[in-house]
Amino acid sequence: MTKAVKPDAEEPYFEAPAHIPSGSNHQIPHSHRLVYRDHDVIVHLTGYEYETFGETLWAVGAEVVKDQEIIVPVRVDQTQYFNSYDEALAHGTSLGKRLVDEF
Repeated sequence: MTKAVKPDAEEPYFEAPAHIPSGSNHQIPHSHRLVYRDHDVIVHLTGYEYETFGETLWAVGAEVVKDQEIIVPVRVDQTQYFNSYDEALAHGTSLGKRLVDEF
């Protein structure tokens, strides 16, 4: 297992998924932590800003940590993106809880 480290708030935690269109003018990384069934679930979100479209698309991934050890490495949703931060966070939270339940 790998020791968990605090993500750098300035750098995206994962590469842009293939379903994210190219041409983003700016990336907005963010992480959110929650405790679920005695595990830390880290939801990683990256917003991809597109000035030409006037919108931000959010990609999401989640990982599971217990006692500062990564027990499920980050899994990125490779199938969909979200038009709002709140939708992405809700999906990432569900994804993280599902990873705990499957572990």
